[in-house]
Amino acid sequence: MKTIKHVLLIMLVLCGVTLSQVFAEEKEAGKGFAGKEYDLGISLGIWFPGNINIDSDLVAVDADKSSGLLVRAFADAYVAPKFAVGAYGNYSKATLKAGGLESDATFYEFGVAMKPRFLLSPTVALKPGLNIGYRNSTRETIAGLDAADADLSADGMGLNLSVELQIMIEGGYIFHIDGGFLSQPVGGTDDADVAWAPIMYLAAGITF
Repeated sequence: MKTIKHVLLIMLVLCGVTLSQVFAEEKEAGKGFAGKEYDLGISLGIWFPGNINIDSDLVAVDADKSSGLLVRAFADAYVAPKFAVGAYGNYSKATLKAGGLESDATFYEFGVAMKPRFLLSPTVALKPGLNIGYRNSTRETIAGLDAADADLSADGMGLNLSVELQIMIEGGYIFHIDGGFLSQPVGGTDDADVAWAPIMYLAAGITF
């Protein structure tokens, strides 16, 4: 996981350099999608229920994850008229349940994204994206089950799909509906593997 984290940090630095160059070159005269050289967006939504697999030498558990709040933010630079690269961050909270026990969990994630853009009309665009990131998930201690020094913070690789439906509104702002999934093909702690198949989400927000 440390190697993944270091690679992603390098990629984020490169994205930051690209974004700073694009911001410096943004043209005030540009209007509509064709005139945009970058997107800064924030979304608020829900991460739907799903199963999280926790596998150790002692036990294998499929924990039920409840639906939870999802906050997403992104910064994309158009390196070509219809293709952007950028950085993103996710935050979510949910409750995990297994075997009659439950624990609240938080999920933090940051990474890089690649997003083509397809114009459906002069004011509507579709922007799918592949998002690859580093994720940290932490759950609360369960009394009588977890040792005082138990490692409850798991690191993992986020592999996500996002699809933004962008609608240009007054003032050059963009309202977007953002749907897709969050998955973790590999990850865990020193004691257990933690992974899950794609779990859907739906959000909406504003792009500047």
